[in-house]
Amino acid sequence: MTNTLDIQTVSKKYERKNQAPVQAIDAVSLKAESGDFIALLGPSGCGKSTLMLTAGGLLKADSGSVAVNGQDLYSLNNSQRAEFRASNIAYVYQEFHLIPYLSVLENVCISDLANGGGTQQRAEELLKQFGLSDRRDHLPSELSVGEQQRVALSRAIYGGAKIILADEPTGNLDGENAKLVLQALKQFSDDGGIVIMVTHDERALEYAKKQLKMNAGRIE
Repeated sequence: MTNTLDIQTVSKKYERKNQAPVQAIDAVSLKAESGDFIALLGPSGCGKSTLMLTAGGLLKADSGSVAVNGQDLYSLNNSQRAEFRASNIAYVYQEFHLIPYLSVLENVCISDLANGGGTQQRAEELLKQFGLSDRRDHLPSELSVGEQQRVALSRAIYGGAKIILADEPTGNLDGENAKLVLQALKQFSDDGGIVIMVTHDERALEYAKKQLKMNAGRIE
């Protein structure tokens, strides 16, 4: 099955009290399919994060549509959309959002609570891939920054997502950890997934298959 993300003429404006509204994204269209690894570039405040939130079903646009594998995200009610996201879309942020009282292995397997995806064997394979096997029983507070990011990415892949939306995933990482994360994202896309990554990291550009630049709420 070919995975698809189809964003059509999406616009989002933020109203501000006693100030002019901010047009965060302005009639943006973007299409991606299996195998795409897209680096989304642009200055701070140009709309990248708003576009990612809209693409992932977390922020409804004022106009336009977002479809994942043919399903219009915003035609679903809140609970249906949350269920669809859990099975299809994963997020990797500069902040890791790990559960502090769960072990590394439990954090990777957290999606089982939502949709039953994956197996513990698959989790163990991912920990090995990311050099975390000897950390499986550690808590997040016992890990380095690079290890925490690798746990977060392992969790995203383990959950069976078709699309990974990554917002500055290498921003806090040294060269070796950044390379591991970028290689894993590239492998995910090579295996038929879709990756859209907001980044200012020039190291990331050699892994991405496409580069798009945003400016003032539009894709140039």
